[in-house]
Amino acid sequence: MRAPSRDSNRRTIYTDSMEIFHRAADLVGLEHRIRLELEEPDYEHIFYLTLHLKDRLIPIPEQNAPHLSTLPESVLRDPNAIEKLADGTFLLKGRALLGSDVTIRGGMIRLPGGGLYHLEPGKTRRFKAYRIQHNQARGPYRGGLRYHRDLTLDRAKCLAAHSTWSAAVADVPFGGAMGGIKFDPRALGREELQQLTLRYMYKAKNMVGRYTDVIGPDVGTGPETMAWLVRQLCEGEREQHLVRAAVTGKDPSIGGCTVSNRGVPMTATWCLDEHFARLGERPQGKSFVLQGFGNTGSKMAECLAQLGCRPIAIGDAEGAIANLNGIDIDALIRYVYENPDNLKRTVVGFPDAEAISRRDLQEMEADLFVAAALDGEITPEVAERLRARLVVEVAAGASQPEADEILRARRIELIPDLLLNAGAATMAFSEWLRNTTSQEMSEEQVMARLERSARANYRMVSDIAMNTPSKSELHDSRQHVVGTQIDMRLAAMALALKRIAARYAREGFSQSA
Repeated sequence: MRAPSRDSNRRTIYTDSMEIFHRAADLVGLEHRIRLELEEPDYEHIFYLTLHLKDRLIPIPEQNAPHLSTLPESVLRDPNAIEKLADGTFLLKGRALLGSDVTIRGGMIRLPGGGLYHLEPGKTRRFKAYRIQHNQARGPYRGGLRYHRDLTLDRAKCLAAHSTWSAAVADVPFGGAMGGIKFDPRALGREELQQLTLRYMYKAKNMVGRYTDVIGPDVGTGPETMAWLVRQLCEGEREQHLVRAAVTGKDPSIGGCTVSNRGVPMTATWCLDEHFARLGERPQGKSFVLQGFGNTGSKMAECLAQLGCRPIAIGDAEGAIANLNGIDIDALIRYVYENPDNLKRTVVGFPDAEAISRRDLQEMEADLFVAAALDGEITPEVAERLRARLVVEVAAGASQPEADEILRARRIELIPDLLLNAGAATMAFSEWLRNTTSQEMSEEQVMARLERSARANYRMVSDIAMNTPSKSELHDSRQHVVGTQIDMRLAAMALALKRIAARYAREGFSQSA
């Protein structure tokens, strides 16, 4: 029977996400005490960061200030002293207006080109931050750092638990954690992001360490963010080269891995290869629809295109595009990430595809629907609309529990997030191992380890789902099958819980004096 949660009388995003945990725990007969250890995070850290924002120039429609029609254009001494943000606001760097030929009238300024702006002095703002440490039975806590306006304690708890499960599926010696700051990173300039990141690590430094809690990138963060974290973490440390192991997803020049951002996408391609091999098919030539074109989504599209799959529709938070003949992924990446005018980093406006609605994207007939945006993006309504044969969950927690039931009822197959995000845990372990041992690993060695892990874990989970115990040169599922056929998501969770329970069984529980 399911053990009662302390939150059992209050339904939340976290309790909903833990339904699969409880189903799997019932299925594998998880010991009651272990269940209680895993049901809630070990630690929930909530703290606040303050930052003094820089002065800004806020765009004002010309019709709102007819009395300023004669205001002359200002000439800036250094055009690079202002930074344009995604919302059209300009951020003033340092003492940007000093030495310039500037005319300000009523707090208004006209920039070169004629645009009218209101000068808003910088103000101090407070940001809510989190670090959730879920479980460390199998190794140090490990999880991402997310910058997003919708981040909450509940979402951070979901993602921390997900990190615990995915590390266990990957069979690497990590536990699970998650952290982040609640804000829209596109609303801050680069220097402000750097200062906020340094402040985060300053506050979290006593929680983080190579054998304590390992931080990696997530939504809104990347290698540059990780470099800032390392700098703050190493401040005052004698053995800085060892401290670096507490942060993964870094640039190779500071101890990172050249292919660290391909952990999940490459795992997905190998899992797809295994999936279609079991059907007597090949992934080459399959069409796919992709929701999410951020760091992971764009790499996912690139890997699938290189595999020979055909992208017919791609969407992000701003909109969606389609081309039934196939979208040129290399050209789209250049348009989104190398176009200085595309401040929102969106696929909208890509010239070689037509604009479609989000609903059109979801209803498009395709072989694969790749969910690579945020958690919960596949709602029950979306699950009813999907016309793909297979859902590939790149994003952690991509499907809501009710949507999961609809996908099963409609016989839409699934490669679950736990299986694919195990690739991120594997890549993080390779980088962590490199930093802790000071031994180099070639790209070929890292990718060989990742491929072996991805294929082995897919076969394990598939065997558990189909109740077909087998052994190969890569895997042995004979002790992990549960005696009945189950869905792939439940099978992945069952595998994770069996591996975690095995650690508790061997080590037991620490005792008080």
